[in-house]
Amino acid sequence: MHQHLSEFDVVMEQIGFGKVHLFATVTLGLLQMMAILETMGMGIIGPAAVCDLRMSLMQLTSILAAGFMGIICSSYFWGYITDKMGRRWILLRTISVSNICSVISMFMVSFSGFYVMRFMTGIFVAGPSFVAVTYLSEFCNKQIMSRAVTHLYMFTGFAMLYSPAWGTLFQAQTYMDFELVISGRLTVRPWRILGCMFTLPGLIAFFLLLRMPESPKFLFMIGETQKGMDVMDWVCRKNTGRSLNPEQVANMLKFQKKVEVKRQQNANNILLTMLNDAMPLFRKPYVWYFVSGCAVMFVMGLLANGLGIWYTSMRNRANMRIGPKEHMTLCSLLFDNIPSLMKESEEDLNIVCNDDLHSFNDSLILGATYIILYNVCWLLLFYVPRKALLVTSLVIASTCGFAIIFVSNHFIQLFSLIFLVSFPGLIISLMGGALLEFVPTYIRAKALCISLMWCRWGAAVGATIVGSSIEKHCEITLLAMAILPLFAASLESFLPL
Repeated sequence: MHQHLSEFDVVMEQIGFGKVHLFATVTLGLLQMMAILETMGMGIIGPAAVCDLRMSLMQLTSILAAGFMGIICSSYFWGYITDKMGRRWILLRTISVSNICSVISMFMVSFSGFYVMRFMTGIFVAGPSFVAVTYLSEFCNKQIMSRAVTHLYMFTGFAMLYSPAWGTLFQAQTYMDFELVISGRLTVRPWRILGCMFTLPGLIAFFLLLRMPESPKFLFMIGETQKGMDVMDWVCRKNTGRSLNPEQVANMLKFQKKVEVKRQQNANNILLTMLNDAMPLFRKPYVWYFVSGCAVMFVMGLLANGLGIWYTSMRNRANMRIGPKEHMTLCSLLFDNIPSLMKESEEDLNIVCNDDLHSFNDSLILGATYIILYNVCWLLLFYVPRKALLVTSLVIASTCGFAIIFVSNHFIQLFSLIFLVSFPGLIISLMGGALLEFVPTYIRAKALCISLMWCRWGAAVGATIVGSSIEKHCEITLLAMAILPLFAASLESFLPL
């Protein structure tokens, strides 16, 4: 399955990991931060916006899921365009439009306007959310790909630190409580400025990306031999200080002949063309691996993003509880003898707006945990088979899920919830790296976007389930969350990891 990549791998191994790979990792890592901030960041922005937009619990739930729904609706389209037009081409355009939509959304004065603009942001942030991984992988040889992708996803942890750190500044009402009336119902409050700050990583990445070339593998795939050779020579000069030698040039020419794909011209039905282009993924030898991988990604998205997007609100509510907390489980802390915080009365809306700093401290711990886990995973990949690492992570996540239902110790509760959210997030990155290895270049972007589309479906379903059912059926909801990793582990044991 990997023989047609051997010449590229040989040349890239000779060039070695260097400046280009570091620059690409930072640039594309910022795009990973952008995707996380525009989706998971709503876990901080959404509750703070309840006051101004007068949202009910279900409306808040739909806002948290809006970005994921936008990603779901557009992912395959971007995957198709990416495999036709190029990785860098699509990144520059989707970054620009998603940032514009995100800033506009922060100045909406109604729930409907806010929802539409968050949905539009999701449509365009879908591009960076998966193309960045594809783009980076095509500058790496097979030997370092999984570790490079793990480092890219480590920026998820930086995003999980970035959002609560800015939240601590802008939502700390003791020194940043302001309200500036612009016109009518439009007022500038801290949460609007905070939302604009979430676009900063994407803006920086846009300018850094201008210094990057197109993916060499993509250029060889579409028959742009000279451009592909120029990019490989650029990588070699940046990393080693010298140009490709004749043997390396000969290897790349052999590689180009093997991977070039004849592109269909004059297609009359673009939808039929998009469907036909994806069909190789649903035929042997890929179909079983790909379908199983998508099922695992759905479960991981449900836990890491669907449950994770409520993490700040749940910790905020638990920390705001007044009175003795000893011998109380998480569900008791959240819901026992406390009237709903999401009723439509003015008094309850004021309660929702009261963002206690303890919630952001817990969110900072979550972000730090992500970074530590990604680095530990990167080290373990040198010594431990990936399958063993994935199955062990799922068992730990499931154990923490069961524990959180019963334990009453504050720190065990906190870290059980953190591990239930963070280990699935880690697995998303490892599954992405595995997927990139067993599919060829010409369908790589489509394969990754479809798998991540199922991940976002899981996120949307998880956010909706938690928002709509956890208050009335807390223990049952958490029990279901604890069982799901075991289901995913049973599927992963059959994957070629």
